Amino acid sequence: MIKNEKIKLTKIGILIFALIYSCAKKKEENIQSDNKTNNETMFYNDNNDKIKSILIKQVSSGSDAVYGSFQDYNKDDLDALVIVVQSILKSSGYKIVDNKNFNDIIKKVFGRIIDDHSINEYLKIETFAENKCDKSLQYYPYTADAQYLYVVKGKFITNFYPLPTIIDYLKLFPDVSKFEKEDIIIEDKIENVKTKASQWKDDLQYLAQTREKNIQILINRNKYLFNDNKASLVWLKFNDEYFLESLVKVFGYVQDKDLLKWVLDRNLDDEEFDKLLFTKTCDNKYIFHKEIFEVMTKADERTKEKYIMYLRAKTELPKVDDANFNETAKIYALYCYYATKFTQSIEQGDVYTFFPKLNEKKYEEEFKKNNYYNIPDFKKLFEDTKNGGIGLPM
Repeated sequence: MIKNEKIKLTKIGILIFALIYSCAKKKEENIQSDNKTNNETMFYNDNNDKIKSILIKQVSSGSDAVYGSFQDYNKDDLDALVIVVQSILKSSGYKIVDNKNFNDIIKKVFGRIIDDHSINEYLKIETFAENKCDKSLQYYPYTADAQYLYVVKGKFITNFYPLPTIIDYLKLFPDVSKFEKEDIIIEDKIENVKTKASQWKDDLQYLAQTREKNIQILINRNKYLFNDNKASLVWLKFNDEYFLESLVKVFGYVQDKDLLKWVLDRNLDDEEFDKLLFTKTCDNKYIFHKEIFEVMTKADERTKEKYIMYLRAKTELPKVDDANFNETAKIYALYCYYATKFTQSIEQGDVYTFFPKLNEKKYEEEFKKNNYYNIPDFKKLFEDTKNGGIGLPM
């Protein structure tokens, strides 16, 4: 009887302990949930009202680039976005570098010089090669036709995201939903038809996926460029290929050899490979990137053989648009010099040379006039190979 009573008490004790533990665990989860909610609600601190007012405007305008949803965006929209972005980056562990380092990185990567005395808070960077020298500061959100990067001086870079594509607006500001209850009807008076413009609410699942991708792009671009985060570079290679390639092919950033090799291996065809060899700056200067051949030389043997096979098959000299003869001759000369040095460093003898393509008298005169571009063994290599023809290994 006593033994049964003890067993009963023990069971009761276990049940009480389990109940207490369960309640404590539930309370902890509720606290964590409340903290998360509070953090999300108060994420932007005293700027909530500003963000909400911009959000209402954007939600009311819809998400349709074709029908003018973004035509009223301006600096206020970008200012609100910057507040949000700064909070996101801070919570992700991003570290803002000192002003000098930040300016140096922007110059090294994008070729833009930041004037700290300018009243402008932002720089706009064109990512399309044909427009990259347009420095006019416009405020237009990210679309397929306007993939601008904005440099927030001394802090970070970002695309100009509409707020619904970077924050969960229905969760943070649920009452904003009333501003998109009514359809946005566009009347085409020429065709005499009415069309419904798209709104953010139309596909919330896709919007959530877009938002997550945008946040990860934002975090990893900044951590890679300004915090030298290798994990972010890996993520970008799998998820943001166009951006990484543009750093090399559009802006001529070749200092990161890991990035450069990755871009090189993806672009071993003539038209794209030529974009890696040189960059035309916005002051109409041409910079040849010998770093391409440095990467080739340091590759493993199997990869080196792949590079050699490509260079052998490349019958045309690099395509150089809008350059005068002096500039074109220099690019040809440096390409032939470094390609010859690379192939000779791998194979025995002069089995494959490039200078025979430049055996016209005008090139020799140009090289002499420029002191063979101050490369010590350029003259000898040129003299030894210019009439040698192109030989293939036996």
